[in-house]
Formats: sequence, structure tokens, C-alpha cells
Amino acid sequence: MSYIAVTLNHFRALQEWAIQHQADVRLDVATFRVEVRLGAARFALHPQFLNTTEAGLNYSSALSPAATGFIGWLPYRPIRWQLSNDKLDFKGFLRRCGLRVPAIWPADGEIDQDYVLKLPVGSFGQAVFGPYRRGFDASSLPEHQSRSQDRIFAEQFITGRNVKVWFWGGIPFHAHLHAYPTIRGDGVSRIDDLITHKLGSPGGVIPENSDKPWIISSLAYQGWKLADVIPEGEEVWIEYRYGRRYAADPVQARSDSLLSEFSASAGKQIRAAGAALHEELMKQLQVPVLFAVDGVLDSNDQIWWLEANSNPIFPPTGYAPMLASLFEIADSPNGAERPQRTAAVA
Repeated sequence: MSYIAVTLNHFRALQEWAIQHQADVRLDVATFRVEVRLGAARFALHPQFLNTTEAGLNYSSALSPAATGFIGWLPYRPIRWQLSNDKLDFKGFLRRCGLRVPAIWPADGEIDQDYVLKLPVGSFGQAVFGPYRRGFDASSLPEHQSRSQDRIFAEQFITGRNVKVWFWGGIPFHAHLHAYPTIRGDGVSRIDDLITHKLGSPGGVIPENSDKPWIISSLAYQGWKLADVIPEGEEVWIEYRYGRRYAADPVQARSDSLLSEFSASAGKQIRAAGAALHEELMKQLQVPVLFAVDGVLDSNDQIWWLEANSNPIFPPTGYAPMLASLFEIADSPNGAERPQRTAAVA
């Protein structure tokens, strides 16, 4: 369980901020709404929960039987905006801002790069298929045919490390930087055996309802099949989507943010993306909000931006900059500029 998914880390962050600023913080256990008072000002923070259902994962502001995780408090209820709803609109906007995004083509067009197939809408990594090599005809694949009416498109496939950056009011405060998960050959074991061992799958079989289609595609992209044997010491990556690490995260109270580990060049790219999106959102919302942006950091230290999320899991490290902007307190991290104040929420 990662740092951001540990519920007590959210309580710790609020407690620390309240003690530091002598604020009054109260939790309503009937609604899980938190009220923060500092002097004459007060703000309500609304909870968000992760639900696991037969239809997949989704978020809600109520604790229901389907809730399997807590993802933080925010001073507003879930919101939606077009640049997070539609991946094509997001890429078009950043491209107009001079920021780096992968090339895109119609799914049945002339594709001159390695690529993945994507849907303009969708989250949790479910609306992407592939990757495929340049010249591979994916038109006969089930994912292409079944989605022909959903504006499926092809996107240049960039290999590298997965990037996810969280922003409050356009200012980055938390980041993940993850390499693709790999298996190492021993010269004897089949690939499917190595994968089931990594997944901890009982019976030595990769579950059909798991990430198996993406694992097979990732292997095929590198020229491997499940029955193949990898030479001893050679590594093969088995997934490329953010969040698929297939490794147990330690339960920890210490932040897992890697924001400080980006180079100066990558940091500049991160700040530019956050500033561009914040400026655009202020035209619609007039107040700073939380958002996260996914990307890929390539071997040349260039970030290729993929999509934005308007209601991501809220890392506990975000409470300090968020509350600072709400109460107009100049304690934003790393000396960063404090976002414009958010209007009070009842």
C-alpha cells in the first residue's frame, strides 16, 4: 500500500498542519466531512472514496459498501473539465502551448511510428491498447473493431519511465516516477511462469481478468511469447501503464514523492505544464483546484504529456499548499508561489 493510499497519512497531514497553525479541525463521522477553522475563516473539506464494482473503479463522495479506499479531502465536490474528459482535447491544448505530446493519427491512417490505440475518454489505464510496432495492422483486432464508433485513435508510443505529477493551483507538490516492471530470465523458466511468480498468482496461471492482454501485447512488442524462455540475466518489461508495478509497496508514513529527483530541465517542463493548465482552468473555475497529469520521461530527459485527471487521488503532501491558499498563509513548499485564494466552501 503506497504512501498516498494510507488513510492515516491523511489524518497525520491534517493534524500536523492544525498544530502548526493552531487551527481547529473537526471530523463529522456521519458524512466524513472535515471542517477547518482558523480565526474567523472556515472551510469544509469533502471526502472522496475509491469504489470497486463489477463495472470497474470509480470515485464517490459517500462511504458506501463498494468503497475500498479513501483518497483524500478537498474543499469542493468532484468536478469535471473538458481537458481532463477528452485526451485529444488535452493533447491539442498542450501542443498549442508549445508543450511536448506524442503524435496522433486516425486509427486507420498512415502511422509512421510505433503506437498504441486509445479512446479519447476513460481512466485507470483501461482505454489504451497495444503497444504495436510501426507497420503493424491493428484494424482486425477486437479492440479496434469493437471501438470503431468511439473515436479510437493511434498515439505514438514513447518508452521511458512513467510520470505522474500532482498540482494544486498549477504548482507541483507531489510526483511519481516509475520504471516499467520487468522479469529477469534464468535460462530455464518460461515467461508465463516468471510472470505468475511475480504476480503471486495461485495455480501458475495468469488470471484472465487481470492485465493479461497488456502483458501479452508488451511481450509481443519486444518479440516474446508467453511460452518463450528468456536467457539468463536478460530483463524484459511486461507492462507500460502507470500504476502497474507488481511489487508490494511498504506501508509508510513518509512521503514517496520524487519531485525533487527530477532534473532542472524536467522540472521546468513540469512547471510549464502546470502553469498552462492552471491558467486555462482559471478562465472557467476562477479558483485553484487539484489536478494530476500523466506523462512519460524518455531517455533524453524529455517529458511527453499524455492526459490529465481532474479528480485524482489526493496525496497527503497536498494539504499544506491547499490550506495555505485557502487561508492565505504563505507556507507553500519549497518557496513556491502560493496560488490565488479559493472561495469559501460551506
